[in-house]
Amino acid sequence: MDPMMVLRAFAAATTILAAALVAVNWNARITFAGFVIFIVAAIAWSADGWLESKASLIVQNVILLVVNVLGVWRWLPKAEKEMD
Repeated sequence: MDPMMVLRAFAAATTILAAALVAVNWNARITFAGFVIFIVAAIAWSADGWLESKASLIVQNVILLVVNVLGVWRWLPKAEKEMD
């Protein structure tokens, strides 16, 4: 199997999973996990953009990476409270 196909499938699957976890908003831990998975997805999509010389894909996912880091920062205290 083509490594780029595997990378893209992984990136797509993690994006879908993360979106579902954030959308359901069951609790802070689930939402937090969704943002962490979004970070993994953004890194995967950025790698695809880098390997395929697609500047727009890199820019988009670097911006999304920053947004998702902010999501982790915002939801981490709430998730920690739920664990106590």
